[in-house]
Amino acid sequence: MQGLRFSISLIALMATAASTAACVYEDEPPRRLRDDPDTVVVPPATPPASSSSGSNPTPVDPGSPVNTSPMLVEVDSDQTMNALGGEGVGVFVEYGKNGHWHVWWTCDTNQTAQTCDFSVSVSSATGALANVDATELAGGLYSSPTPGRLEARSTTSTELRGVRFDTEAGAVITVEAALGDLKDGSFLFFVQDGKVNGGFTGILTNPLRFQGSVP
Repeated sequence: MQGLRFSISLIALMATAASTAACVYEDEPPRRLRDDPDTVVVPPATPPASSSSGSNPTPVDPGSPVNTSPMLVEVDSDQTMNALGGEGVGVFVEYGKNGHWHVWWTCDTNQTAQTCDFSVSVSSATGALANVDATELAGGLYSSPTPGRLEARSTTSTELRGVRFDTEAGAVITVEAALGDLKDGSFLFFVQDGKVNGGFTGILTNPLRFQGSVP
């Protein structure tokens, strides 16, 4: 692969009850979620913006010019995303109540005629990663160096690849993803307040920490 190939766009979600709350937060109590789990459609287009314009998100650390520690974001529980394999680069994080996680990824092979070499690691702040299901890797590699960590690798083209696993309800996980030698927050996606990345247009960290809005 060559250069920054972020060809996936996350626009106007088909979800209900939008909120103006910030996408990213740290060291704050989790917010409550309304009960409206819908599927968020992720159509391909232009790359996600990393400018400060948009939805007035609250900075994680307004007193610091650079935040080098992983941000903590809240994920809408029981909400899923749809993306077309081969149409864009993305690593997607979904959370189901009672500790059920799905981390999956796509490439932009239909746009570039190239494959994507993904390396994705997940770790839990508390407890083990249990009931790991690596069926979606289909030819990729999976390992668990410790009970609280898993590492997955795959060469991906037009397929959807990913892993499923369980944690303690309400646990915080950290996801770190690399595309070849490139590690960038621009291709990490989740749903918050019914919107992709909560409408946040700033720069996300990679690694990024996640917690479900309803345990």
